Amino acid sequence: MSLTPTTRREKPVFRHALIMGALAVTVGVFLFMKYSWDMVATSSYLILKFSGVDVSYSSYKGPVAWINLMTVSGTLAPISVKLPEGVVAQFYVLLECSGILTVSVFAAISTFTIGLLKGSLLRKIGWFILSIGVGLLWNLNRVTLAIFVAYNFGLQAFSLVHFLLAPFIDFVWVVSMWALGMSILREHGGEAA
Repeated sequence: MSLTPTTRREKPVFRHALIMGALAVTVGVFLFMKYSWDMVATSSYLILKFSGVDVSYSSYKGPVAWINLMTVSGTLAPISVKLPEGVVAQFYVLLECSGILTVSVFAAISTFTIGLLKGSLLRKIGWFILSIGVGLLWNLNRVTLAIFVAYNFGLQAFSLVHFLLAPFIDFVWVVSMWALGMSILREHGGEAA
């Protein structure tokens, strides 16, 4: 008779991880297209405009332009902001600002951890979609904040926020949503698979 308690290992649910991985690839493909970049730029522009920032942005117009946004080639219009020094700075929302990097990191971590947990597939997908939504809104706020900082404090402050603080800020939502998802889904893991 053994005095040590035996722990039963949970069998991974590969089918759930595969479905979450396919969903992650779909989101990644969308974020790779210029259409998503334009959506982030337009949203940032509107938030800044309603905040009283002297900003301008001319998005693509018309169906032919929309097709151009679906590709990686071509150029996007910049968000123009008049800085405190009186200089007009132009900010381009490109691939790095679409949120694809942090969403991809979160998707990979979630697919290979949360996706493999025993539990409801619908609960996992629901949490995954909610987390991606939080990540995209977080990204939009990060881009808007960086431009807002440039408008109020200049390009050095923009560089500090955008290039140095942004990765740490993104780390917060990735780890928070993953840890919360793991704890919630582990708690309900014994329910219907």
